[in-house]
Amino acid sequence: MIVYGTQTVTAHKGNPPDGNQNDTRKEPALKTFWHYPYASLMKERKPPGWEVKVEQVLSLAPRSADQLLLYRDSTERRDHEAKVMRGLWPLLTDVAILEFKGPTRGLRQRELMKLLSYGTEYLSLDECPIEKPSELSLVLVVPKETPTLRREYERCEVEPEPLEGGYMRLAGSQYTMIVALLDKVADAERDDFIRLLTNDRAKVKDKQALQWLQAWVRKARTMEELKHTEDFDDVVKGLIDSVGMEKLLSLIEPEQRLAGLDSEQRLAGLAPEQRLAGLDQEQLRLLRAALDKKLNGS
Repeated sequence: MIVYGTQTVTAHKGNPPDGNQNDTRKEPALKTFWHYPYASLMKERKPPGWEVKVEQVLSLAPRSADQLLLYRDSTERRDHEAKVMRGLWPLLTDVAILEFKGPTRGLRQRELMKLLSYGTEYLSLDECPIEKPSELSLVLVVPKETPTLRREYERCEVEPEPLEGGYMRLAGSQYTMIVALLDKVADAERDDFIRLLTNDRAKVKDKQALQWLQAWVRKARTMEELKHTEDFDDVVKGLIDSVGMEKLLSLIEPEQRLAGLDSEQRLAGLAPEQRLAGLDQEQLRLLRAALDKKLNGS
């Protein structure tokens, strides 16, 4: 499977389609912080036989789907070996377009209709490997079910059919349409990695998931593309607040916590006996000599 983690809407690159060099019109960027860790999670924990890449442009404008999933292996699919969203892969055709809505921004009106339009655009591409809409899956991944989502079903004239584990099939479309509700998926699959992508992060207990999150918080501060997402500052602060600083610090080795601190910062808050703990006789002797020298003004 190829997973293309991409920006939903990007500005024109190079000359605009009409050749006007001065045309600086842009559509608003809709990518949020959460697109990056979600794409990473899909890459790291996908089942065998699926390949992961990024950036699949769907039109010259260009508009891009968050993820394009393509099964590339010639062998029988082994979707049961997935380590993330385990209930999703068996529901897909060999080609799928996936739109992810993170917990900060959530789903907005007409975005399910936009996903339908992506299907049409993708099928019109020369490099599209399929011929018919029925061979394409459209997947909407959202943190939870909302009134907006229910109104989108009505607007797109599709009927949600609940499946097991937090997934729904949308009947009435020429495509195979699937909706994944991450809060229910996290509960059903007991997956704290997925729970991190919901507003229930405070319930996360899996140490590996917390370590993964902690690594992303560190990485986020060094990634220029992340700094330009619409919710960067709020997300980084919110991650720490919702999970808890103590829980995150418990994952860090003592030497990592002290890295970059000078000696005064390292000793701040320690009682005298704690500062001296662990010193051998020679170290204590040298310390006493230095103190005497300072007190005598020599």
